[in-house]
Amino acid sequence: QPNVTPGKCWAFPGSQGQVVIRLPARIWPRAVTVQHISKMLSPENTSSSPKDISISGLDDEGAEVLLGAFQFDIEKDPMQFFPLKTELHKGFHYIKINILNNWGNQEYTCLYHFKLHG
Repeated sequence: QPNVTPGKCWAFPGSQGQVVIRLPARIWPRAVTVQHISKMLSPENTSSSPKDISISGLDDEGAEVLLGAFQFDIEKDPMQFFPLKTELHKGFHYIKINILNNWGNQEYTCLYHFKLHG
């Protein structure tokens, strides 16, 4: 959902998590946009922001194909764009978001807004 109000996020316990999203159609992923709340809105809540993220496509057999890995920087703009590998020339019905860690919050991690561009 496009709501980026503090607390209106997909929160999960700890600093690591993953989610697999079934797309409405096979998509050739080109980039992603990740958005967290602004530090100006809630400076104490940026430690729950995802830090290191990898994105994979799942092929028809369920095998993961790494599409990209990047770091969301809480010191930069709250909406950040990351290009993915484009040499694969392959579409996917499922995308896996793997959050490897966050910016220091041991209790939970929040994913506010994620867009897949394809």
